[in-house]
Amino acid sequence: MKTQRLLALFLSCLVLFQASQAQTQTSQPAAKPAPSGEETRIARLAGLAKVWGAVKFFHPYLAYREIDWDKALIETLPRVNSARSAEEYQAAVNQMLTVLNDKSTRAEIERAESEAEKKVYPQAQTAAADEKPVRTENGIVIINAAKIAAAVGKDNSTLSGFVTSINQALPNATGIVIDARSQAELAELDLYYFGVFLRQALTAILDTRVVLGSARYRMHNGYATQTGSGASFYSSSLLTSAPEVIQGQAKTKTPPIAVLINEHSPSFAETLSGLQHAVRAFVIQDGERAPDSGGGSFKIKLPENITVRIRTSELINPDGSVDLQPDTVVAGNTDNAAFKTALRAVTENTANKRPNRTVPPFTSQLGQKDKPYAEMEFPTVEYRLLALFRFWNVINYFFPYKKHIDEPWENVLPRYIPKFESNKDVVDYQMTVREMVTEIRDSHGGTRNANASQDKMGRFQPAIFVGYLEDKSVVTKVLDDKLPIKVGDVILTIDGEPVEKRREHLARYIASSTPQWLMRLVHFRLLLGQKDTVVNLRVQGADNQIREVALPRSQSIMDPKLAAVLQRTTPIIQVLPSGFGYVDLARLPAGDVDKMFDTIKNTPAVIFDMRGYPNGTAWSIAPRLTEKKNVVAAQFSRPLLEARNLSDSEYAEASYSFAQRIPERKGDVYHGKVVVLINDDAISQSEHTCLFFESVTDVTFIGTPTAGANGDITFMVLPGNLQVSFSGHDVRHADGRQLQRVGIQPTIKVAPTIRGTIEGRDEILEQAVKYLGETLNK
Repeated sequence: MKTQRLLALFLSCLVLFQASQAQTQTSQPAAKPAPSGEETRIARLAGLAKVWGAVKFFHPYLAYREIDWDKALIETLPRVNSARSAEEYQAAVNQMLTVLNDKSTRAEIERAESEAEKKVYPQAQTAAADEKPVRTENGIVIINAAKIAAAVGKDNSTLSGFVTSINQALPNATGIVIDARSQAELAELDLYYFGVFLRQALTAILDTRVVLGSARYRMHNGYATQTGSGASFYSSSLLTSAPEVIQGQAKTKTPPIAVLINEHSPSFAETLSGLQHAVRAFVIQDGERAPDSGGGSFKIKLPENITVRIRTSELINPDGSVDLQPDTVVAGNTDNAAFKTALRAVTENTANKRPNRTVPPFTSQLGQKDKPYAEMEFPTVEYRLLALFRFWNVINYFFPYKKHIDEPWENVLPRYIPKFESNKDVVDYQMTVREMVTEIRDSHGGTRNANASQDKMGRFQPAIFVGYLEDKSVVTKVLDDKLPIKVGDVILTIDGEPVEKRREHLARYIASSTPQWLMRLVHFRLLLGQKDTVVNLRVQGADNQIREVALPRSQSIMDPKLAAVLQRTTPIIQVLPSGFGYVDLARLPAGDVDKMFDTIKNTPAVIFDMRGYPNGTAWSIAPRLTEKKNVVAAQFSRPLLEARNLSDSEYAEASYSFAQRIPERKGDVYHGKVVVLINDDAISQSEHTCLFFESVTDVTFIGTPTAGANGDITFMVLPGNLQVSFSGHDVRHADGRQLQRVGIQPTIKVAPTIRGTIEGRDEILEQAVKYLGETLNK
């Protein structure tokens, strides 16, 4: 009986164990499926795009050498597409990089090496683990600099002891060997201490002043416009650092010096360059590869364990020659050949004459514009991908509002590769470019010269205007009273399609910072089509009756008279019957500011109408609204990218920032209350005008939020002669609050209504007058 109970207990436990095991197995997350061949291909292309962009903007050669970098990409794309392995992908990337003629910029496959596969460098053979990092052999002082750096990295108190050991050995030294070779790249902290130690050691070793080499590298202060339009103060530069100096303090004559380096040596090419030029050191390179070839670099990781090292600066020797040029290269590491060469060099005092280096001619290509490929009406697939790669990299590095984009920018690139590859014709290509530009969510984003797609969408509309009121598409103006449509009619369908669907379709091709700007532009394009075609609408009138109307598209959107129809017709400057001043800033000329103040100077309040785009008047108006001086109006910043400051990532976050101040006042101060009318017509300089006014006085904004886009536009060019614009500055309120994608928010929100539009009322202005009347009467 007891045995049966034990057996039953065992069986029940077994059942419970099996059930728990089954539950555990079912609760385990499903294994991530291996990427498909297509996913791998797109990932490889995306990686290629990043490498191409990083080299384009940061490799020094592209600033002044004749290199067709576009062509290098175009010729590489087919090889990447046909690559069947990681090795073939690596070879394709290296094919593109070969045109640079720069051995330090290369793609490599990273593999975990076994202990047997790891290279054994000469310093491991010549220096036993218990040997001192500073030792003397036959009168020659041998300094294992990499070993010292690692030791100081673990305990920085040992630094002074190493330097003291060198000082003590110098008086009797017949030569010095500085072994800077390493089995692998040093850790960041070790690199730091390598530099600290080397500077202190050389100060003790040298008996004279030595001028070092310099670094030449690229810097971008914003994105320099690629067309005749856009802001002119964004720039790109090729800079050369001022050379540093080692002030030798040795009491005795410096003995001959030999320096050993290999591909993993820390970058101290500027120091070696100075020592060579001063005839103080003989440089021996162990192996075919130099450490960064005498310049800085950073890495980009690609799919399939491929890493691309990209040069970010080049060494300029004191004689004007370029790059570190070792005095000798010892191939291989057998039998300590490089170390023996170093001993022989100091024994024979090989470094007894200044190297004679060739100084290459320098012809700067700075300012050279990207090719627009205007002859390509419909670019081939390779050039369409070039368009994508250009756009993605420019936004990645230079768009100041990238952090405000809806999704990680990293995701956009692979998503658009198949879109561009599948384009069937020029219209399809241009529409894809338009769609791509919307991804930045910037109301300054736009595409010029996309004529084929514009022709397809149409350039004619019925003689009416449509707006977005009360979340509906509403007729706001009728230019021909013979048409069977009225102001206030709500559009329900367009050519049988629900208006909501038409709005959604158009929104795909409109770059917009905010919903209000998006709906504004959507409704400008809502009824576009070909000339003299008829658009069939189903509308609902003010009487709630639904009717069908057919309207001819007779009005060209290119007609300059069309803009005048939307302008206000009231006086630009006036004193309203209420006694308050009124100024239409969208029409006020800059030369009439003094006249404006003369007109309103005795009014208790002024209403500035900023529903539109101004004429640069804020700079002269704002100072006259305050007694304060030195007022900050806005905060500006733009990307400031220095190539040699890049870390092992794909972009840098540095920026150039400044506070913009109100100009000095010229004229009397207006002391009345200030109200500003705003709506979604206000963008960029309009919003900046609001920033100026709010910084100097207690302004009341009345209306609806503005467009939410500010920041001095700049342009890039894409194949097919397309020009794409975007905001180049991050502009914020004086207190740092965000403006982009937010807009100026009204203090008192008042939105036009359908009824008010039918009655021809200006409800926002009416509310301003009412507000001032109630406020000032208190």
